[in-house]
Amino acid sequence: MIKNRMLKNKIQYFMIRFIVVLMVIAFQIKIFAFPSFSQTVTNVEMGKTLPDLSGLAWLTEDQFLAVHDSKNLDSNQPRVSLITLPQSAKGLSWQPLTIDWESVGGIAMDLESITPIPDTNLFILAESSNYQKHQGRLFLMKFENSDLKPIAITNWPQNIINIEAIATTKLNNQFYFFYAERGAAQPSTNICWTTLSVEPFSIGDCHATRFSTADPTPHIRQISDLAIDASGTIYIASAFDPNQDNGPFKSSVWKIGKVELDQTNLPQINLVPENHAIAEIDGFKVESLALRPTPNQQPEIFIGTDDENYGGTIRLLPPVDSIH
Repeated sequence: MIKNRMLKNKIQYFMIRFIVVLMVIAFQIKIFAFPSFSQTVTNVEMGKTLPDLSGLAWLTEDQFLAVHDSKNLDSNQPRVSLITLPQSAKGLSWQPLTIDWESVGGIAMDLESITPIPDTNLFILAESSNYQKHQGRLFLMKFENSDLKPIAITNWPQNIINIEAIATTKLNNQFYFFYAERGAAQPSTNICWTTLSVEPFSIGDCHATRFSTADPTPHIRQISDLAIDASGTIYIASAFDPNQDNGPFKSSVWKIGKVELDQTNLPQINLVPENHAIAEIDGFKVESLALRPTPNQQPEIFIGTDDENYGGTIRLLPPVDSIH
């Protein structure tokens, strides 16, 4: 009887030890099955960011056309996108547009700006300049049936450098085209106006007006985009870029004057005596402006950013008063 009890106790002892060992093994498996804070987590899904917005144009209602400044010859890199403003917390939506680049001499390189032609469904898209022996081009395109179709091209003048801003206006039934070099790290830059012909597609000679934001910030780009509203008021964006793809960036939006016809019925740019920024945007590099008409005379001003490694974003600025 005593022997039986001793045998039973031994069996219980070994069973308890066996269970404890199993529990220790299970605990160790659980620990090593998951990464610790010191381990490198792989297979992280990258966020699908909106590409850089180097140019922006209002299309209709809550939709905009945007251009992207890809210099890659890979045709899978988006050049033009359709953007719809957010309707909920899901955010904005965007989709790249398929463009028949071969019909206009090959895929675009470094698109830096886009402008609507007033009272039409036509848009002009601009390459920045002559890039690595590539002759800079202007593309005339038509938007219809949710499609952007190339119509014609023309070349920039040979002497332009780093155009980042274009705009159009209509005065006395004549279209005029405006453009500006960015003037990076320069005290000023030129705003040019010229006649614009749609058929055939061409621009005339530059009539230049010298402009400066008077912003003393180093590495400032005097004009990173340009827009003109229906009354002739001129808006520009300027941007600080330290040539670091993670920033930090800084931008300003300015209301700088008006374009009007002089006594000889030619455009003249009348700048305000002193520039005053209507918006200061810290942490973002504004490279595009778009104006959406309102029932009032003042349009809504949208900015688009090219924040390099951070991608791009679009935002509506608060209403502004008349020119100071």
